[in-house]
Amino acid sequence: MSSGGVPLPEALPDSLDRVPEPERGRDGDAVALMLVRVGGRWFSLDARMVQEVAVKGAVTRVPTAARHVLGVAGLRGDVVPVISLEQMIGSVGPAAPGLGTTLPRLVVVRAGECDLALVVDEIRGIIDELPATVTAEIRNAGRPPFLGAEFEWQGKLVCVLDVPQLVAAAAGGSQGGA
Repeated sequence: MSSGGVPLPEALPDSLDRVPEPERGRDGDAVALMLVRVGGRWFSLDARMVQEVAVKGAVTRVPTAARHVLGVAGLRGDVVPVISLEQMIGSVGPAAPGLGTTLPRLVVVRAGECDLALVVDEIRGIIDELPATVTAEIRNAGRPPFLGAEFEWQGKLVCVLDVPQLVAAAAGGSQGGA
């Protein structure tokens, strides 16, 4: 991982959608978001928090684990919890017909010293800025705190995931209300 650049996992497709003239974050760095699909819903997450992308392999179940913890997987010598985002927010429904023909992927994210792997159905790529049509963040009792603002991208509604909040919720066993 180089300082000043966004680490791109080697498993990403060669043709990534790029948006010119990136918006700048609070610290002056470009805002880079990885776009992923889970079921029929699109999410984005801070690409700087992505450690790697792997094809979903063997997952060992963990007795008495929370419903959203699918188990653990061995990745590069580390044991990483595998999390179902669908279970954390409630079912997002089946994948739309014709979407994605690849095996599910594990997107390994890190917040602080904690890593976890999210099961995603598709990785679309990286965008360098939020579109101008970002909605205000919605916070209410029925919505998990790790779900942030939403924006439209290529005709799709995309929800921004707050990775530190997501990791805290997954580790604490709390789930969203749907």
